[in-house]
Amino acid sequence: MPDAKPDLAEALGHLRHAANQLLAEPDPTGQALALASQILDIENLLEELVVEPAWVPAAETAAGSLATAGRLLGRRPDIVPSEVWPALQTVLVEAGDRGHR
Repeated sequence: MPDAKPDLAEALGHLRHAANQLLAEPDPTGQALALASQILDIENLLEELVVEPAWVPAAETAAGSLATAGRLLGRRPDIVPSEVWPALQTVLVEAGDRGHR
């Protein structure tokens, strides 16, 4: 079985970018801060895998970074904690809906 660490490290890098992108935007409602907090919770769920985040280029949007992280994690669903999937789905939907409600 191929080593999963590179994909997991890249996924963590994209999760970090998504959180940073949300924290950097003006946020009078607090929605971006809440999403960033949820992303950090996902990172905490992935801590048990003992993988350091890789440096990766940021996507244009937080939703783009989250989608890329999801694709990378999806390559190794066998080792990703099951709690990650519903949490990731929630933030993907919420980040994708930002500004479109």
